[in-house]
Amino acid sequence: MAYFLDLFTPETWGGFRKHDASVSGFRERQLTLASRIKPGDIFLCYLVRLSRWCGALEVVSPVFKDATPIFSDPDPFIVRFRVKPLVALDPEFSIPIFDDRLWDHLEETKGVTKGVRGWGIAYRASLRRITRADGQLLLRMLRAQGTALTEYPLTERDQKKLMWTAPSGQPPFLS
Repeated sequence: MAYFLDLFTPETWGGFRKHDASVSGFRERQLTLASRIKPGDIFLCYLVRLSRWCGALEVVSPVFKDATPIFSDPDPFIVRFRVKPLVALDPEFSIPIFDDRLWDHLEETKGVTKGVRGWGIAYRASLRRITRADGQLLLRMLRAQGTALTEYPLTERDQKKLMWTAPSGQPPFLS
C-alpha cells in the first residue's frame, strides 16, 4: 500500500461527496502519474485554500478515463479511480495542517516555521507520493477524527475564502 496526495477545493470536495463519494478524478495531464497507482493504495485528501486534511480514500479500481460530469460540466477531471471512503469530513471537522500534532511531525513540515513563504510547495499537485510515515500518521489522525469529530471552527479568513468561491454567498458544501 502506498499513499498519495489528492487535492480538493471546497467545491470539488462537495461535488465528490454529492456524487456518492465513489470516484476521484484528476486532469488528463496526470495520466502518467495515475498509472502507478494500484487498488489498495490510499488517497489522502487535502482541502486547498483551507489548508486542511479532509479525508482518506482507498483506491478500489485501476485508473480509467471517463468524461461523465461529476465535478462540473464539462468536467476537467477525466482520469479517474473508483474509491471507497475511509474517512470523509466536512470542512469544519477537517484537520488543519497547522495543528501541532501534524505540523511538528510531518516530514514536509517539521522544523519549518508555520506560515513561512513556500511552506506549501509540497501540497500543490495531486498524485504526489506521500512517505509511509506521513501517510500512516495522517491516516491514523483522520480515522480518529472521523470518530471524535472535534470541530475546528472556520476562521474569518476561511469564511472569506469560501464566500469568494461561491457567488451566492453560500459555500457549496453546506447545501
